Amino acid sequence: MKKLIPILLCGGLLGTVSIASAQNNQTDTLKNYYSQLLKGDEKDHQLLTTKMYGLLKSKKEEDWITASNFFYQLKLGKVADSVTSAAKEKFPAGIIVRNTSVEAIYNEPDAVQKEKLYKQWLQKYPPAKFGPERIIYDYARNSVSKAYAEADNVTKAVAYANSIESPFWKGEGWAGTAMTLLKKGHYAAAKDLLKKAIDLSWSFRTTRKTEFGAGFAATGYPGYLSTYVNCLYQEQQYDSALVYIRRAAEAETPVRPGVNEMYAKILLAKGDYQQAFEKLSAIAAQGMLNASSKEQLQQAYTKIRGANGFEGYLDSLKGGLDEKIRLEMAKQIISEPAPDFTLTDVDGKAVSLSSLKGKTVILDFWATWCGPCKASFPAMKKAVEKYKNNPEVVFLFIHTWEKDNAAIANARSFITNNHYPFEVLMDLKDPATGINKVVDAYKVRGIPTKFVIDKQGNIRFRFTGFTGGEDAAVAEVAAMVTLANEK
Repeated sequence: MKKLIPILLCGGLLGTVSIASAQNNQTDTLKNYYSQLLKGDEKDHQLLTTKMYGLLKSKKEEDWITASNFFYQLKLGKVADSVTSAAKEKFPAGIIVRNTSVEAIYNEPDAVQKEKLYKQWLQKYPPAKFGPERIIYDYARNSVSKAYAEADNVTKAVAYANSIESPFWKGEGWAGTAMTLLKKGHYAAAKDLLKKAIDLSWSFRTTRKTEFGAGFAATGYPGYLSTYVNCLYQEQQYDSALVYIRRAAEAETPVRPGVNEMYAKILLAKGDYQQAFEKLSAIAAQGMLNASSKEQLQQAYTKIRGANGFEGYLDSLKGGLDEKIRLEMAKQIISEPAPDFTLTDVDGKAVSLSSLKGKTVILDFWATWCGPCKASFPAMKKAVEKYKNNPEVVFLFIHTWEKDNAAIANARSFITNNHYPFEVLMDLKDPATGINKVVDAYKVRGIPTKFVIDKQGNIRFRFTGFTGGEDAAVAEVAAMVTLANEK
């Protein structure tokens, strides 16, 4: 595990860190009060700022951390950074220094040296000194575990995976190590860890719902099942794989494309072309095929109907899809003024939203580290190409929430290497506040998030995430572009 876990649709553990450091009722009440002030008006923000400066008189590091966090949320990035720096000096063996020091463990590539650094860090910052919270130690153990898995030391990898203490995070730790073991071909060990992760996550979905962290622990269940199925598939245990892939398909709505692909893959491996054909045809009718599942459907089609007529069959399945999606999108239309902005593209050219008034603008907030963002790009490429000859429709891909100083180079390289015809703008952090101003102005909480802005400059649609179907995604964009400008 590297640093803190990435944000939201690219992530979901960010909240776990704050949850895991549960305070007493009085502290929780105060934090709730501060949060209410944060949601208030300018006068409330002034009061909150005063109270945060007051916390800096405290002798408790937790109060300094609270102050730094709220200063950051008040968009006082420099003040927040100054508080954090001062806290490191005031509490040299405290939480902030401990959490900064662990980075050396994450960044060390060699498993043996990583373990040595971990033991030194553990001795310097013994868990008993920091109360009941153990998640930062679990992240470190997980890092050592995965390094040993990468080095083919299965015994050590499993031992460190099993040393994770936080009940709600055990499944994530087991699964993380299992995925590395699976990549290295250690299927038996990977299966054991994944089976434990599945069983634990299931218990949090059923009998342990009220326990601390249950919501997070339960979310991993479909993913653990899918990875376990991959183990069974690699070992050609197709009947068992079918049992578990059915459980994965039943565990979430909508079913992720990867689950459907593996389901079809197992059926094809068993020679059950008819069932694979039926399942994939149903997915195609929903516009949810991607390149891989389309290839699977063509394989099944060829076995059943022969080599000719596949594209025509595919088109027949999608009949009515556009109208169905249009009717669904019509229920989601909104009307809010779109915040104006001026950003530069990867070559330094300035682009403002106001200069595009009179055009329909699609904003796509993304980052190079965001897996779902990148997964959506083949579909977005099709959408861009659909409107390439229409000067009234403009797509802007706004790179935000960068993780390092090479954000511009990383974005340019990714787009160029993948031959995406995208206009990429850079929403870089403001040096004074530490805020990415445009993503903040649009109140984005997770990426990918897309907005459709009409010709008058109003937001008509906002949608987050990516369901995985290329045809459906293009149909959704087309429907929103049309609906955005209807009177």
